[in-house]
Amino acid sequence: MKTEITAMAETHLGAVMEIERGAFISPWSRNLFCHELSTHISHSFVAIAWEADIQNVAGYMCSWIILEQCNILKFACHPQYRRRGVGRLLLRHGLQDAWRMGARIASLEVRPSNTGAFLFYAACGFVHAGVRKGYYQETREDAVIMEMELAEHSEPRSVSRQEEIV
Repeated sequence: MKTEITAMAETHLGAVMEIERGAFISPWSRNLFCHELSTHISHSFVAIAWEADIQNVAGYMCSWIILEQCNILKFACHPQYRRRGVGRLLLRHGLQDAWRMGARIASLEVRPSNTGAFLFYAACGFVHAGVRKGYYQETREDAVIMEMELAEHSEPRSVSRQEEIV
């Protein structure tokens, strides 16, 4: 399977919305994704999988880059493409983009009950950095904050908790 990462465009939103509704308890609206596409701090990508000359949106990532901080807002892969390297490729691309834009730390929030996502991010080098109590409104579930120090050439290294994060 050939996979390419490209900037998210409005033409991708039908497939993105399908993945979004299957991946999140409180999915974003199409209008919110459109807003992200028009915001200068937002960097959004899709993974396009080519199978038998058919293109499928296999996953997407939306992040904000503000100064030296990359905050990953959304990250999801279609169930058909999970555990096939698509997510890792997509994340690597997004983090490379963040590095080129001047970000040196990447962060995200994940539900503690989302074991698969938590393990994926940990395997990619993110470390536990804190907890936001009652963060998810619909369930009052906490959010685990995970962070990673970005490094040149896209192979980020984990942030040690002994290092100060500014």
